Amino acid sequence: MLARRGAVQAVGFLVLAVTVGCSGDKATGPFATVSGTVTQGGAPVDGAKVEFHGTTEGQGGARDMFASTTDSSGKYMIAGVGKNPGIPPGMYKVVVTKYRTKSGEILKAGEKVDQAQLDAQASDLGPAAAGLINHLPKEFSNPSTTKLSATVQEGKNENVNFDLKGK
Repeated sequence: MLARRGAVQAVGFLVLAVTVGCSGDKATGPFATVSGTVTQGGAPVDGAKVEFHGTTEGQGGARDMFASTTDSSGKYMIAGVGKNPGIPPGMYKVVVTKYRTKSGEILKAGEKVDQAQLDAQASDLGPAAAGLINHLPKEFSNPSTTKLSATVQEGKNENVNFDLKGK
């Protein structure tokens, strides 16, 4: 009788373990979408990269970062990320950059250099060494110096707007 009970418990545990193990493909937990407008002195900023940097460590000890690029009206939206329908709710530091070449040409996603190449150059070499200049106030270009932040609630977060002031 004890052997049979042990076998039933073992099978039950195995079924539970397989069920939990297979659920990794599905999105779990609460998610949020974030949208808003980036302006400078009240005018929309076209082609700016908006990054939301998590203030707490995510899985694997790294801080999460989610990004979007503004359109011609300064609007950005961060929604689905990978298999997830949004980003985790929480407190984020916000970084906003817009690079141009030393000759003054403004670079944005889809024009001559895509955003990933631009980010890689700036990350690997540093923006100045890559021949890039941030067109927006420097204080918003780094998570450690930015004064911009947002608390993201579960669900839709609309009108999370940023008006950049400074030089």
